[in-house]
Amino acid sequence: MSDKTVGVVFGGQSPEHDISILTGLQAARSLSDNGVEVCCLYWTKSGTWQRVPVTTEAANFLEREVKGASPVSFRIPDGFSERRWGRTTSLEIQTVLNCCHGGPGEDGSLSALLMMAGIRVAGPRPGAAALAMDKLASTAVAESEGIPIIETVLWSQRTDSLDRLPARPWVVKPRWGGSSIDVEAGVEDTATVDALAQRGVGRSGVLVQPFLSGWIDLNVAARTHPIIQCSAVERPLLGESAILGYREKYLTGEAGMESALRELPAKIPENVFNEIVSYTTILIEAMDLTGAPRFDFLWDGDTKVVFSEVNPIPGAWGNYLWREAGLEPANLYKDLLSEADAIPAIPYQWIASSDGSALRTAGTISAKLI
Repeated sequence: MSDKTVGVVFGGQSPEHDISILTGLQAARSLSDNGVEVCCLYWTKSGTWQRVPVTTEAANFLEREVKGASPVSFRIPDGFSERRWGRTTSLEIQTVLNCCHGGPGEDGSLSALLMMAGIRVAGPRPGAAALAMDKLASTAVAESEGIPIIETVLWSQRTDSLDRLPARPWVVKPRWGGSSIDVEAGVEDTATVDALAQRGVGRSGVLVQPFLSGWIDLNVAARTHPIIQCSAVERPLLGESAILGYREKYLTGEAGMESALRELPAKIPENVFNEIVSYTTILIEAMDLTGAPRFDFLWDGDTKVVFSEVNPIPGAWGNYLWREAGLEPANLYKDLLSEADAIPAIPYQWIASSDGSALRTAGTISAKLI
C-alpha cells in the first residue's frame, strides 16, 4: 500500500447515505489508528464535498453543518482540492477507499469519476460494480454459470410479463439498489407490485420473485486480494420479520450492522458451506469482481442453495464476518487499498483523445440537417 494519504469517501446521494457515513467513519478511524494518513471525504446529500476530521462522530452529521468540516471541490483531471483560510490547496490523494452504499456510490458511477481524475479506487471496478448492482443482470450471470437462482421476472404491465409471473405470494424488490431498501415480502396482487414500482428506488424497475417461505438466509463475504478468500458464513436471525429489512439489519444496536441478530458462524452442513464457497468463487471470476463484496444465498434447510444477490460494497465492509475468519478490519482495509494500488488509475479506453479532424472537416451543422 502507498505511504501517501488515503482518501476515505462516504455519504452520497442514496437511501443508504447514513449507513455509508458509519462505514466510512469506522474505516477511517481503524486505518488512522493503525498508522495510515487518512483524509475523510464526505459526499453530502446535496452532492457537494466536504473534508471532515477523522475523529468526527456519527451524531455530528445530524447537524446543519458538520463540525470541523471544510469545503472540497472535485474536478477532472485535477481531483480533490480544499478551500480553507482563503486558499485552495490540492489534496494529494492517489488512492480512495470507497465506502458509499447504494446509488451512484456503489454502482460504479463514483468510481468511474474518481478514476478519470487519476485516483485509484478500492473495491469493484466500474463495470463490475454496475453489473453486481443490477439484480436482474447478476442473476442472469449466475444462471449462465450453472448456479441455481430464484425465478425472477422484471415487472411490467404488459400481458406477456404478467403471464410469466411466478406463483404467489411474491417478494418484490428494486432491480437496482441496496439489499434492504424497499423490499416487500408476501405480496399477493399486481396492484401492490405496480404501486411499489412507482415509489422510491423501485421507479427504476422492480423484480418479482416467489416468496420462498421457510428458506434460510445465508451470507458470505469474499475478498480478491491477496488471494480469493471467503469469510465465515452467517445466518441472519429475522425474528418476526419475513425478510432481512433495513431496521433488522442496521437499527438493532449501537454497532449498526454488527449488532444485528445472527448465527455466526452459521450451523450448516459442510457440503452446504462448500457449495456456497464454490458459487461465490465462480461469481467473482464471472463478474470480474475486486474488493470485498458480500454474497447472499437462500437455503431450503436440506440440500438446495440458491443465489439471491451480490452487494459490491457491503455495510461495514462485512468486517464482522472477517473477524470470525481471523482478519481484523484494519488489515482488510489495507489489503483493499493495496489491491487498488496495483490497478491502473485510468482505464486504457479512457486515455485516447480525439485530434479535432472530424470537427475541421465537418462544415456547417445546418448543411447536415438537410
